[in-house]
Amino acid sequence: MADSTAIEWTDATWNPVTGCTKISAGCDHCYAERFSERFRGTPGHPFERGFDLTLRPARLDQPLRWRTSRMIFVNSMSDLFHKEIPKEFIGRVFDTMEAAPWHTFQVLTKRSSLMRDFLRKRYGARRSPSHMWFGVSIEDGTKTSRIRHLRDAPAGVRFLSIEPLIGSVGRLDWPVPGLVDTRLS
Repeated sequence: MADSTAIEWTDATWNPVTGCTKISAGCDHCYAERFSERFRGTPGHPFERGFDLTLRPARLDQPLRWRTSRMIFVNSMSDLFHKEIPKEFIGRVFDTMEAAPWHTFQVLTKRSSLMRDFLRKRYGARRSPSHMWFGVSIEDGTKTSRIRHLRDAPAGVRFLSIEPLIGSVGRLDWPVPGLVDTRLS
């Protein structure tokens, strides 16, 4: 976790999971993969295993130690809703976020149906806490179904990230109730 970051739309990053696998053309030039693969095989380095999916339970309580309020990008080096991350572990990440309402957590995914399903199971008819923001990434017009999944999720705050923009997105299905912001990268 970094208590500061060069990412202009957040204050810090928290990575209880690192690594991922590609699911769409929006993953082709992944910055996280490029960064972590540089250290593959470096003994003792946090990315010794490169971009292999890695659960990092020792990092679960890190945001609880930060007493000053921060905007925290969750899993900047992974996707929290990767199909190989056990639901119980995702639940532990949520436990931490729920226990730290002085922070704002930003969770961004390309695996929108898995996010929707997890939020439905965790919150039922209630909305998630408003200090936890949930967003989807849209890279072109073939991925706009992620907006529908976001709309159908009981997220208290929603956001949309249109990046990496690799093609026309066409007309988007707006408004999305609870949408905070849209970002073009």
